[in-house]
Amino acid sequence: MGEIKVDMTQEKKKLEELIANNDAAKKAYDEFQAKIAFQEQLIQMRKSENMTQTDVAHVSGLTQQAVSRIEKGQGLSFNSLIKYLHGIGCELKITKVC
Repeated sequence: MGEIKVDMTQEKKKLEELIANNDAAKKAYDEFQAKIAFQEQLIQMRKSENMTQTDVAHVSGLTQQAVSRIEKGQGLSFNSLIKYLHGIGCELKITKVC
């Protein structure tokens, strides 16, 4: 199989144009970015506590597979998220975005 070459600058420009001209696309993109940022924050917080997924599973009562799914944003329930957060010594707070 041959390599597929992608010009990331060009692709980013296309995405920015799409988002600028389409409110639904902008909303979807913003939601995706927020989801990715949240997932990265979960992983960073776990690692800052020097915990493995297995450690979090042990203290939270979740399985390691459930912890992995939470960090991947898959099959997430509110209850499992709360257990995960408590397992890494965190809590959920909601703030208004202006």
